[in-house]
Amino acid sequence: MPPNDESAREKGNKPDTPNQESYRVGYGRPPVETRFKSGVSGNPKGRHKKAPTFSEVTEQVLDENIDLRIGDRVLRMSNRQALVRCAIRQAIAGKPRLLSVLPGIMRYERDSQQGKADANLDLAADDEAILDDFFARRAPKTTGDGGENGTP
Repeated sequence: MPPNDESAREKGNKPDTPNQESYRVGYGRPPVETRFKSGVSGNPKGRHKKAPTFSEVTEQVLDENIDLRIGDRVLRMSNRQALVRCAIRQAIAGKPRLLSVLPGIMRYERDSQQGKADANLDLAADDEAILDDFFARRAPKTTGDGGENGTP
């Protein structure tokens, strides 16, 4: 015998499907076909990804590996290494124009490495200050009579 509306309320079960006799649409009881589907995301495409900056794209391309033929050998190296190798070879061949770019690249590399090193030093200094503060608060305080403060 299928449960009626009264017996479902007594047991704490809500008649929530339309095939049960007395399902009513109303406040807190949306139609079944318009409910959120279980297991389906409300935002299937997700949040849009941030567009990469020019420097991020440049770093990514410079770090990609390529195969470079030198004579009869094929060397695998990063674009960064190939750029430097090409600039130096062209300068030796009498075309120093690309070689003028190298100091800028070297400056960029040095500054980016310096920035990473400074960030690590700042973090270490902050951590050291936090630890000093922690140990200062945790250190036992002594009274003038040679005993610890707060002990009987």
